[in-house]
Amino acid sequence: MIAKIGKVERVFDNKLLSRAVEDFCEIDAQIRNLKERLDDFKFEIVLAAQAILEGDEAATISFIEGENKVKVAFGWKIEVKDVDNLARILGDSFDALVTTEIVYKPERKLKELALNNDRLKECLEIKEKSPSVTVVQNA
Repeated sequence: MIAKIGKVERVFDNKLLSRAVEDFCEIDAQIRNLKERLDDFKFEIVLAAQAILEGDEAATISFIEGENKVKVAFGWKIEVKDVDNLARILGDSFDALVTTEIVYKPERKLKELALNNDRLKECLEIKEKSPSVTVVQNA
């Protein structure tokens, strides 16, 4: 077993960790293969749903085969791209039909500073992220 931190490698013996890494990679590959198969089936189901709903106003359809049931829901993502023109078109209704929000996002430098500065910590909500584990593909 090798642990690599940056460019430094350290060799050690940990059979439990070795097995966990092997199993993780194996299961990850199985999930990716199943995801591809699932996407193929999803494509077929969506095609059928579109054909059956053609000309219908409905946005959902269910298919039932024995005890198996799937539901297909169609929807739209609608975002404002020309706020000035939209405001002119909607006039006085603009405020009732559009939500305006201000979002403050800390830049990378502020995130780095905040971890070591108690005064900054008072102004920010800092939560530790869950560790992520990903399979590294060999190049």
